[in-house]
Amino acid sequence: MKLQANIFTTILMLVFFFFSGLFGQPHNQEYLDIPISSARTSSESGQPLAGKIIVIDPGHGGSDPGTVGVGRTTEADNVLAIAWDLKPMLEEAGATVIMTRQTNVSPAEGTTYQRQINGQLAARTSIANRSGADIFVSIHNDWNDNRSISGTSSYYFSSQGIALAESIQRALIKQIGSKDLGVHRGNFYVLRNTTMPSVLVEVGFISNKREADLLAQSWYRSETAKGIYAGIVDYFSTK
Repeated sequence: MKLQANIFTTILMLVFFFFSGLFGQPHNQEYLDIPISSARTSSESGQPLAGKIIVIDPGHGGSDPGTVGVGRTTEADNVLAIAWDLKPMLEEAGATVIMTRQTNVSPAEGTTYQRQINGQLAARTSIANRSGADIFVSIHNDWNDNRSISGTSSYYFSSQGIALAESIQRALIKQIGSKDLGVHRGNFYVLRNTTMPSVLVEVGFISNKREADLLAQSWYRSETAKGIYAGIVDYFSTK
C-alpha cells in the first residue's frame, strides 16, 4: 500500500507541474506583453532611414578638379571628403548609400574636356536613375569673383526637390553656422535629369579665404556631413 501511495503521489505531482507550466505566469511577463508591432518599432527607432536608397554625388573628380580657389585644396577634394564622412552616418541610420564616385576618378571620361564633363554628368544621373534611389544629393563648393562673398545655398529643379533642398539648407546652416544664402531653383544637369527628389548643395565659397580654409579642414567637413545628414533625416521624418 505504501508503494502504491508513493506512485500515486508522484503521478499527482507530475500532473501538477505539467498544468502549472502551461497556465502559470512567465517570469518576464512585462516583456512578453509587448505587442510584436511595438517591439519591432522599438528596434527600428534608431534607424530613421531604414529601407531608403540615397545617392551621394561628390561633384567633379579625376581630370576635372572643379573650382580651384584660394585655399590649398580643390572643390573635388573637399566634396569627396564630405561624402565619405556622410556615407557611414546614413548607413548607420539604415540607408543604402550609393556614391557616384569613391575616389579622385570621375564617373566617365571623354577625349575632350567638354565631352568629359558631359560624360560625367550623364554617368552620375544614370547611376541615380538606375538605382531606384529615393533621393539624390550632389555636393559642391561655390565660386564668385567677389572674394568677400561667403555662405551656403541649396538648389532644386523640379517641385519634388523643394522640400529636400529646404530641409538640408536649414539643417546645414544650423550645423556649420554659415551665412544662409537661401534655396533656389537651379537649372543644373544633374537636377534636370534625375527622376527622384534631388538637391545640389553649395557648401561654401572656395573663392573666399575663410571658407576655403574651413573646407580644407577635416573637422569642418565632418560638421558639413552632419548638417546634410540631419537635413535628410528631417526630410524623411516630415515627408
